[in-house]
This record gives sequence, structure tokens and C-alpha cells, in this order.
Amino acid sequence: MKALAALFLTLLFSGLLGALWPSGLMEPDLFLVLALGYARARPYYLGLPAAFLLGLLQDLLGFGLLGVHAIGLLSASYAFYAASRRLVAGESLGALFAFLWAFFAKWLGYFLVAYWLRLDLPPLAPLDLILEGLFTLPFALWALRLAGPRTQP
Repeated sequence: MKALAALFLTLLFSGLLGALWPSGLMEPDLFLVLALGYARARPYYLGLPAAFLLGLLQDLLGFGLLGVHAIGLLSASYAFYAASRRLVAGESLGALFAFLWAFFAKWLGYFLVAYWLRLDLPPLAPLDLILEGLFTLPFALWALRLAGPRTQP
């Protein structure tokens, strides 16, 4: 029930941010926040398929290519699990590094799918990545704190 409420709030705030956010500026990735929060509270065999399904939902809502966000969120959750095993993600510095590792894995997943499908890569400035990461970070730290202690598989 808690996961369904979190999904509903993500959809609500994502739509609200899409309408109110200034055009041309990358908005926070709330689906990444939800996937990482779910990965924090669940073992990997539940978190990875959930991240993939959330990415498919994000692809369906965004009218993009089916599977791009799915692979991005799957790789982000996988990287988050890997970082959480090596870092204490409950501490501030460990949570920051786990988020950064997952954030860059998400973008690496996007670019790998774009390369694999032989798509033209969009012009993406490093400043856009930095801004999206800075806008997403507070939401992610808040969600990781709400998710509670990390579970072991």
C-alpha cells in the first residue's frame, strides 16, 4: 500500500513539475527517486524488476522509445545496490555517493541503449547533467531517509 501511494505521489508531482518547471531546464527525475527508495527498502530480486517496470511506465508516460528509461532505471538500481553493499548508505556521505553512482549509471544506461539502437545522441551539455543531479539529490536523500534501514537479500 505504501509503494502504491509513493507511485501515485510520484505521478502527481511529476505531472505538476512538468507543467510548472521552466522550459529548457532539466527537471528532477522523480522516477529515479522512487526506484532508489524502493531499492533501499527491498532486496535486489524485488527492486530490480520494480525499477524496470517503473522505467517502462516512465517511457509510456513520456511518449519516448519504449525501454530507454527502463534500462536507465534498471542500471541505476543495480548500481545503487552495488554501492550500498560497499558503503553505509544510511550515512550522509554514503547516501550521497550511492546516489551519484546510481545517477551516472542511469545516464550510462541511456547512452548504451541509444548507441545500441544507433540513435542520434541528443546534444546534452554537462551542465544539464549537473543541474538534473542537483535538483534530484534532495528528493533522493529525503526518499532514502523515508525508506528506512537497508534490507539484506
